[in-house]
Amino acid sequence: MSLTPEMLREKRSQLVAACEQYAETATPDAVKAFDAAEEEIRAIDGQLSSLSVRSRLDAVKAAGNQVLRPENRAGARTTVQDLARQIMRRDGNPLDLDMRTVLTIGTAATAANTTVTQQTGEFVKWLDWDNPVRMLATVQAFPTNLDLPVIDAKMTAAYVAENANYTESNFTTIKKAFTAHKTAAYTDITEELLNDSVVDIAAEIVIDHARAHGKARAEKHIVGSGTGQEEGIAIPTNWETTNNVKTGGISTEPDFEDIITLYSKIKPGYQQNGSWIMNANTWANLLKIRDAGATGKFLYDGMQGMMVQDGSTGRLMGRPVYISEFMPDAGAQASTAVFFGDLSRGYRIVDRTQVTFRVDPYTIGLAGKVRYLSMMRSDAKIVDKYAGGVIRREA
Repeated sequence: MSLTPEMLREKRSQLVAACEQYAETATPDAVKAFDAAEEEIRAIDGQLSSLSVRSRLDAVKAAGNQVLRPENRAGARTTVQDLARQIMRRDGNPLDLDMRTVLTIGTAATAANTTVTQQTGEFVKWLDWDNPVRMLATVQAFPTNLDLPVIDAKMTAAYVAENANYTESNFTTIKKAFTAHKTAAYTDITEELLNDSVVDIAAEIVIDHARAHGKARAEKHIVGSGTGQEEGIAIPTNWETTNNVKTGGISTEPDFEDIITLYSKIKPGYQQNGSWIMNANTWANLLKIRDAGATGKFLYDGMQGMMVQDGSTGRLMGRPVYISEFMPDAGAQASTAVFFGDLSRGYRIVDRTQVTFRVDPYTIGLAGKVRYLSMMRSDAKIVDKYAGGVIRREA
């Protein structure tokens, strides 16, 4: 019997409660039970994600019977007429749909053709997949260039004697200009594959395009230069200079002393909502640190720090640790190993438009193919340089 989402969520809650009990006991048997429950939680999260994907893609699949396959355009009523009727029914009021369809003009070899652009909520969902920065940052949509005033230096208050003059204090601002950096991709699929495959190819293309855009953005959210792309959180000059920690050498990995130092440099107002971001190798190196060489006790208390929570892989200084494949490894030059800070206050992502997924059955229709195109325009910048800092492999 297949479990419903409600049943899966209830089972997950029970497993989390059991894990909390195992963590308090901390016996060898409890450790084994904790690991087994943790794996089951991950499996349930995967099932819930799959169910969400399938339900949200129902609209795309249904549209595929009328829009995605050019052989179904014939009939008593055409796809364009269907779409026109949908638009007329809206009466100018937006509908709460997972997929919204509009008409655009495509440029074919002989003449302009009306093609279909589908904007799907499922596409946007996959942008957050394996992108901790987007998940933790402030994300907003804005239809044009955005100039955001940001406080660069804060004012202070001073004690003065009774009946004395006030002391002047001002804050200074800088302008953060959000533009739009575009990513795009297209895929050509044969009509035969669309018709004959037992796999829902149209739905899989939507997911894979979203993953591709999400991965491209995730990389620049970490290491982007800010020129023609987003500003990355791993660039030390984006943060307050005093918030950066050096390990002592370009091949020297961070240790717990560096972790404590960086944490203490971030002001308490940011610490309480801070998160750690590093790659898997850096995280593994921290977990392997022992108190007395190769045979000593591991310093990291896994039972207290490895609870699965909000997609994090563990905790340091009470704050969650997230893994990003784009955080640099040690190399021939200085590199950033670890970020810590409050990205909800320090990092802003501005999406110019909804991610669009366009189906074009005309441009290469004579070759018996359908073209699927996707596009995203977005920008991201550090807006509060005091909100975070980094540990650098640097002398």
